[in-house]
Amino acid sequence: MFRYVKLLIGLLVVMGGGTAVYAQEFTPTFIPAPCPFDGPELGPFTPSPEEMGFECGYVTVLEEHANPDGPTIRLPVAVLRATSPNAKPDPLFLAQGGPGGSAFEIFTYTVPNTAIAAERDIVIFNQRGTQYAEPDLFCDESIAAADELLGLPPEEGLERSLELLADCYRRLEAEGINLSAYNSLENAADVEDIRQALGYEEFNFYGVSYGTLLGLHLMRDYPEHLRSVILDGVVPPNLNFIPKVAQNEDRIFRELFRACNDDPACAADYPNLEGRLLQLVDDLNENPAIIEVIDPETKETVDVYLDGRALLDFFFQTFYLPDMYAIFPKIVADLEAGNYFFVAQILPLFAFDQTFSEGMYYSVICAEDGDFSVADLDMAGLLPPIAEYAPEDMQSYLDGCTLWPVELLPPEVDDAVSSDIPTLLLSGRFDPVTPPYFAEKAAESLPNAYHVVDPLGSHGVAFGGDCINQIVQDFLNDPDVEPDASCLRALDSAATVPPSAVTFPLLGPLAALETPFLWQTGLATLFLLGVLSAFVVWFVAFLARAAGNKRREWTQAEKRLRRGGRLLALAFGGLAVLFVAGVVTAVIQVLFYNTAYLSVYSLPGMVRPFLFIPYLLLLLAVGMVVAATLNWRQKGFSVWSKLYYTFLAVCAVGYVVVLMVHGLI
Repeated sequence: MFRYVKLLIGLLVVMGGGTAVYAQEFTPTFIPAPCPFDGPELGPFTPSPEEMGFECGYVTVLEEHANPDGPTIRLPVAVLRATSPNAKPDPLFLAQGGPGGSAFEIFTYTVPNTAIAAERDIVIFNQRGTQYAEPDLFCDESIAAADELLGLPPEEGLERSLELLADCYRRLEAEGINLSAYNSLENAADVEDIRQALGYEEFNFYGVSYGTLLGLHLMRDYPEHLRSVILDGVVPPNLNFIPKVAQNEDRIFRELFRACNDDPACAADYPNLEGRLLQLVDDLNENPAIIEVIDPETKETVDVYLDGRALLDFFFQTFYLPDMYAIFPKIVADLEAGNYFFVAQILPLFAFDQTFSEGMYYSVICAEDGDFSVADLDMAGLLPPIAEYAPEDMQSYLDGCTLWPVELLPPEVDDAVSSDIPTLLLSGRFDPVTPPYFAEKAAESLPNAYHVVDPLGSHGVAFGGDCINQIVQDFLNDPDVEPDASCLRALDSAATVPPSAVTFPLLGPLAALETPFLWQTGLATLFLLGVLSAFVVWFVAFLARAAGNKRREWTQAEKRLRRGGRLLALAFGGLAVLFVAGVVTAVIQVLFYNTAYLSVYSLPGMVRPFLFIPYLLLLLAVGMVVAATLNWRQKGFSVWSKLYYTFLAVCAVGYVVVLMVHGLI
């Protein structure tokens, strides 16, 4: 299943271009409509897209641009207007990868607050056949069977996946959809239609992953209105991507091994990282693990079969994430110790993704890049497990295209794109699928191209930080001048997360600002404030008694109960404050000094002693409940004192319950 996920959800695949078939007789139209996507989740304060300033609608285009009398389809578009009084007239179009990915799931989060968005309109569109498009080519069969597929060994999962793919093809074909029309040539013509429908004369294009291939098609077939092009995670059409998957997978593992070996601290903390990974793969192949994950849609628990092959595929997917060079060694060490927490948290992001159009993926790749054989695979020097699994992985592409028969595009789609349009090529050193040499290959036929490599970047580096954003902005402001990329050399790499780091599950919901977590944390704060009120109330009561002349005589039993109960409450409040202070200090340290900890849901080792405090709080809360019960048996205590101490005990129990819900006890 993991191999299947890698092949389907990988954020690019090489496609080519060809002779444009744009039909001038048809006029594309834009129809305003409510935004189909949600705004970024910020707990209970999540704004709508319209509140963020997006203007949404659909552009109607031809299913086949060479057939002006044929059926039409609709593409979702969102426009974010520039806010600067000196806004530029040329917008920036944003295209997602896949093929089959949803641009709204990425760019509506990363772009709106940048200076780039302030200076020029941002146009985000989803490509034909993808999410919110009409029609979409989603394979509901595979989505519905995600739980089943995850529980199967990789070989069985792949076989079952192909069966579901065949079912999807038959259903979409029966619905009257011309699956051969969902290719890169038609896709590029759609971009020109969107420009025309929105009324822009000149525009800039940004594409990531497969979107870079779309951009190259656009440069070759519809260059007239292109002011500049930004290609992020580049794949040239004259280099067949699929047979190079194994080589690129091998490259990223070796790049990570090298990064650790070159860092004295990492090399000391994680010696022989390559050997340890290979041993881990062998151990899991011999004794596969069954781990539990949570389906984010149903909230149900799902069993996942994890052997060595599935682990490699899982790692390949995680290498799309930032800062993996800093957390990969820690993950290996955790897995050696039988700690699968990171896998259980991250895997659902890939396995249960419901924004990816599998049908669009196969329509594109089978029309353009299915013309290879397993014999084209170069396995020289590959890590042993990668070399072992590569032939079957490559065969799965061919098997998928056999089950997804679409018309092949002409051979010239594999020709290099030659263009003098100013082009900025972006690469990341730690990109698992579009390494920097891909961009260098594309640049050979682009005389006005500038290639920038982010030394800390992964797949898709734009909009990931102030430095790279400034480079993009400078290029957009003056595409004819090479942007200054010197700030990249000044970037500090994240320190490798050490073995002493402590897994802290709350970092996930905290980083995501999940609404249940925020409500629970707010409730815990109220409970804690209730307990801490004892410090004020009893101090004031002490002063009042000291100022008065009348003193009550207590029995020895009453004194012991009174002092013991108060000591329990004060100890609870003090320890709870110490716990919060320790955790908050550790979180601040991570946020300001090394955010890589957040990626593995960990905090520095200094927080470890504080994690024993919740268990002490549990004991103290039990003691307070007992004390409150005994208080009600004492006739000498006032009703108000009994009620107040009961209130303190209830607050203590409530605080402990929230800690239990958060998994801290």
